[in-house]
Amino acid sequence: MIDPDQMSSTEREQIGALRLQLMALLRRLRRESDSGDIPLSKLMLLAALLRLGGTASPTELGTAEGLRSSNVAALLRELEKEEMVRREADAGDRRRLHVVITPAGTQAVLENRSRREAWLSQAMAACLNVEERAQLLAAGALLERLAEYQEGKSG
Repeated sequence: MIDPDQMSSTEREQIGALRLQLMALLRRLRRESDSGDIPLSKLMLLAALLRLGGTASPTELGTAEGLRSSNVAALLRELEKEEMVRREADAGDRRRLHVVITPAGTQAVLENRSRREAWLSQAMAACLNVEERAQLLAAGALLERLAEYQEGKSG
């Protein structure tokens, strides 16, 4: 592991600049997401549900999104009222509930994702040349590894 105290001031400045650049891009993608009718917090929970195969327990959703159970419960109540999800009893244990994404919930996530990807595609085409687009796309795997990093675990 690299000791931050052993980094040069230039490396620290570059890391700070990278953080700011990533945050600026994230804010812009969020603004593109906000042009829909569904708040980002609900979309994130729906997207997590899709990533988990379309069905998950509330606890699994909270873990996937780093949310407290009370926040998950409140969001699920709202999403259920909006018919974006439904709750079903577990076939093996009727005391356990699973949350299932509905076609309306899936459509909301896919439309939002499509809107953000269209913006990103348009911005890349307008701002980057072919080589730069290839570099940025190749960097995606590196960014994913960074996002998955957990202190104390190598990977």
